[in-house]
Amino acid sequence: MSGSFADRDARRVRAGRRRGLRGFTLIELLIAATLLAVLALLSWRGLDTVLTSRDRIAKASDELRFLTIAFAQLDEDLRKSWPVRLLKLPVPSIAFSVSGEQATTTLELLRESTGALEPTKIQRVAWRLRGDVLERGFGPLVVSSASPSAKPAGGDADAAGGGLVWQPVLGGVSGLKMQGWVQGQGWVVAEALAGQLKAAAAAAAPPAGGQSGAPSASGGTAPPGAAPPPPPVAMVTGLQVVVVRSDGKVLERIFPVKD
Repeated sequence: MSGSFADRDARRVRAGRRRGLRGFTLIELLIAATLLAVLALLSWRGLDTVLTSRDRIAKASDELRFLTIAFAQLDEDLRKSWPVRLLKLPVPSIAFSVSGEQATTTLELLRESTGALEPTKIQRVAWRLRGDVLERGFGPLVVSSASPSAKPAGGDADAAGGGLVWQPVLGGVSGLKMQGWVQGQGWVVAEALAGQLKAAAAAAAPPAGGQSGAPSASGGTAPPGAAPPPPPVAMVTGLQVVVVRSDGKVLERIFPVKD
């Protein structure tokens, strides 16, 4: 009796061993391979999405950084141009000009330039859109007997960038629109302000021959050779800049000029 139980236990042990040594079937292998392929595909798609998102975020971060730097520089130029008005120069410290066949509008500034161990100087600064790049030009203010610069702001728009060193500030710009805030007039487009300044410069120019007297403010005639008083030029106390990116995004910023 005991021998039969022992034989039966031995058979059970051998059967269990045979079941433990049994391999995978073909269907199980196919199912496992399919699951592994699906997991690999999902992992690749997820990694590709993460890398694409990272590149997009890095590009947007770089564009935002460059745009912030450009706006910060423009804000500094505008704030440092406001005290220059106290010098009573023949040209305004903030003006616009239009040049070229495409009627490119240029913002022209006269601003303070301070160094670590140098006295305060007056610097010429200009902002313009050339191609698809926003550029900033800078250079010293050249004082002559006729005017404080080679060409007064708004006088000859084609020579507005003469004598300036230009550097790219922001790329990928398809359009640039500017407006100036004038007390009593509100927002005035840059082209209109450029036309006003050009008309004022033409009116202040001496007549041909320089012998005929100019009418004075009281209605009489000024002595021959005396320069007529220039008409008042609109003082810009604020600037609105609209930057149109190449991808269609429109960015608008308003800069106060007064401190």
